[in-house]
Amino acid sequence: MKQAWLAILLISIQSSLWSQDAMDPPQESVTSEEVEAEAQELLDSQGIEESPVPDAYVARAVFTTAVIDREPVDQVVSLDENATEVSFFTDLRNLQGRTVVHRWEFEGEVISEVNIQVGGPRWRAYSIKSLNPGEEGKWTVFVIDESGWPLHASIFQQRTSGLSEN
Repeated sequence: MKQAWLAILLISIQSSLWSQDAMDPPQESVTSEEVEAEAQELLDSQGIEESPVPDAYVARAVFTTAVIDREPVDQVVSLDENATEVSFFTDLRNLQGRTVVHRWEFEGEVISEVNIQVGGPRWRAYSIKSLNPGEEGKWTVFVIDESGWPLHASIFQQRTSGLSEN
């Protein structure tokens, strides 16, 4: 089960990076070995061997500039220095009655954790993070269930080079 989750996390992170490559080539390349090491480190630090809710999952997860009527208005993989905030939207499945956390990390440091009470079998939720102008680096949001089991991870890049959104 541990290997299956690791494969899911790798696919989620790599999909985010591949989307970024297609729209806006990254300034720094992230190797699959680095992504795998980061995912493995997270699993090891949690000390959890398998999910307590095996059928729970994140159906969609995107960074967006806004959420209207419980849906993201766009999908961003990088933002320039003029951006003042970004939202992280998730479509959660089979987690009703549980608490899920959006753990925001900047360059590997935990910046904030947002608790989300899941009210139904399909639950759309989002959290918002204010951005500091002039900062540059990698943001990661981990979606974690109440037992500490990581369900998903997504990455976006904040840049100071004046690149446009998307």
